Amino acid sequence: MRKKRYGWLLALACVGTLLVQGEKTQTAQALSFPLQTPVSHSVQVGGTLRTAVVSEAPFKGALATELSIDGTVGKILEFTNNDLFNMDKNYQYTKGGLADVTFDEKNKTATVKLSPKAKWSDGQPLTSRDLAFSYEVVAHKESGSVSYGEALAEIEGIEDYHDGKAPKISGLEEKDPQTLIVHYKAMHPAMRFVGSGYLWNTALPYHYLKDTPIKDLAGSEKLQKTPLSYGPFVIKKVVAGEAVEYVRNKYYPKKTKLDKVTLEVVPVSQAAAAMKAKKYDLLFEMPAEVYNKVKDQKDLTIIGKKELAYSYLGFKVGHSNDEGLSVMDKDSVVSDRNLRQALAYAMNIDQVAKKFGHGLSYRAKSIVPDGFGKYRDPELKGYPYDLKKANELLDKAGYKKQKDGYRTRPNGKPLTVRLLARRGSQNHNAIVENYIEQWKKIGVKVKLVNGRLQESNTMTNKLLSDSKGFDMWLLAWTLPPEPTADGITYLPNSQYNFGHFATKENSELVYSFTKSDKAFNEKYLLKQFYKWQAYMNKEAYIVPMQNNYYTMPVAKNVTGVSLANNGDYYSWAKVGFVK
Repeated sequence: MRKKRYGWLLALACVGTLLVQGEKTQTAQALSFPLQTPVSHSVQVGGTLRTAVVSEAPFKGALATELSIDGTVGKILEFTNNDLFNMDKNYQYTKGGLADVTFDEKNKTATVKLSPKAKWSDGQPLTSRDLAFSYEVVAHKESGSVSYGEALAEIEGIEDYHDGKAPKISGLEEKDPQTLIVHYKAMHPAMRFVGSGYLWNTALPYHYLKDTPIKDLAGSEKLQKTPLSYGPFVIKKVVAGEAVEYVRNKYYPKKTKLDKVTLEVVPVSQAAAAMKAKKYDLLFEMPAEVYNKVKDQKDLTIIGKKELAYSYLGFKVGHSNDEGLSVMDKDSVVSDRNLRQALAYAMNIDQVAKKFGHGLSYRAKSIVPDGFGKYRDPELKGYPYDLKKANELLDKAGYKKQKDGYRTRPNGKPLTVRLLARRGSQNHNAIVENYIEQWKKIGVKVKLVNGRLQESNTMTNKLLSDSKGFDMWLLAWTLPPEPTADGITYLPNSQYNFGHFATKENSELVYSFTKSDKAFNEKYLLKQFYKWQAYMNKEAYIVPMQNNYYTMPVAKNVTGVSLANNGDYYSWAKVGFVK
């Protein structure tokens, strides 16, 4: 899923490039897509843009970035509470957003200035109190937010607030109604990137929500059905889990071309037919299966770019202790690096991508996606398919094959690895079964948790709650537009460190390129970032599987839709129909 979670952490998507069997196609690296729809100088005012999100599960949770991890909710919010800050083509802060920021390294502050034109959809101005309130919700221990982590913890006083020792966050200074000064313990190189998470990129209306206890916000009607908006549109109607209807936000400072927008959830099995029948003008989260069926449709423009994302195989090697920190379990079934590496080498990822990906997918060689360019270590090879190497690793580590073809653990006990994976399309499910068969070839018995694939929301809950009963899982991440943010995900205090691996070497490497003053020098940053990628590749706590292109079909009579980092990335106000 391609998700707009530029707050701090990453958006969550259960894996599975939803693919369909097909003929051999060109490689993904050879594909080229326009970044935006053709520009028209004759755009009508009015009309309804009909959009859909491809998903096998209904959307769920509060319609607020601060309290959601659902990718579909991220799409819903693009039309309402979109990014406050603009960014340039390198994902760094630039002027001209609803908020601008200046950093002061000497005084260790970030000063956020709101546009005086920024207003909520009820006509009330967007204020520094609203900005501060969003931090308070994210950092509140009982809010249910999973986005409080390493980056936000650098704000003065936020840890005391999180721990219930202070009623407010002392490091948030509401200088005046349009100015918020954020005081940090230290300044870090990643702060110049919009997606680094040191600054929150959305806001919540304090005047509208202040009477609702923070612990009750996520389930409140005000965030489930009638949220306010500071974006180009405001939600008029919600059909729970299925659809949203928007109307123009008359208080938005930019002139909006469209009158209305509708958004529906459509299963992958129906998406291509719906586009061919012209039911929708635009489709979010288009899987390769649908792309292959609509790519030659003459009434559509396909725009696309390499995703800042990767699918992966993760291993549960620890648990979360009473303080919420990850600790390692030496008795974990997958605690042995040799086993993890063997399972990785046994996966026929290249074959799956070539046969099923329609050119949109290819094997990932690093935990950092290709979309980040020079920030990905070009020397890494990842885990190419190699059954011989996989068997050698297991043999040398003492995993002995028995008469039934399956191996035992070095201590002589039976080896069964429990896999957590989500239920998807028929072809996605077949791909999961393919990997289970590949692992059988090296003598490793892999069984699905409870003998079945999981519903998406159920799987997400299992991961977030540190549930027992699984040893590895299949998932996909979409990263914020800050290349080093992925490292912070795998620190001991990150709620997204689902595998709960926590090594001294990992933490030291991550801190070297995220917190060290030396990392203000890009040469040093790249050197340490490459070291971390090599370390993660060797240890195989997380095995990257595929990188993908994100593609979006748009009706040819629609103009203004763009995927370019041009400082106005999520402005839907310019989107309209050609006259």
